[in-house]
Amino acid sequence: MSEQQSETDPTLINILEHTKLKWIFVGGKGGVGKTTTSCSLAVQLAAVRRNVLIISTDPAHNLSDAFNQKFTKTPSLVSGFSNLFAMEVDPTPDDKDLESLDEGAGSFLSELAGSIPGIDEAMSFAEVMRQVKELAMAAPELHAT
Repeated sequence: MSEQQSETDPTLINILEHTKLKWIFVGGKGGVGKTTTSCSLAVQLAAVRRNVLIISTDPAHNLSDAFNQKFTKTPSLVSGFSNLFAMEVDPTPDDKDLESLDEGAGSFLSELAGSIPGIDEAMSFAEVMRQVKELAMAAPELHAT
């Protein structure tokens, strides 16, 4: 096995030891364990990294259930940790956000945006990127479900 191959093997040890890894996206159909996997990875990474941020774009907001703590779209420290933060992003576009795109046509844009396939994911990603830009944390590792 080549050095390049062994560096990218998808094992937990490799993920934990890979110091250049900044983003991990966990995806899949409903019920496959995305939240459980993401939370487990985040807890393990918190043991070896300076700061870890886990982000959920799932409208069900299961991170709050998994950690038994209410999270919002603002990163919050997870109870029992000094370097693990969590946030739950609402994928539904706000009317105020849409109004800023086209003054006076916010309700039309809101209706239109709600009918575009994949808009929830696009809005979630845009919100995540906006939040990441605003974060004052130094180089967190990010996880999304």
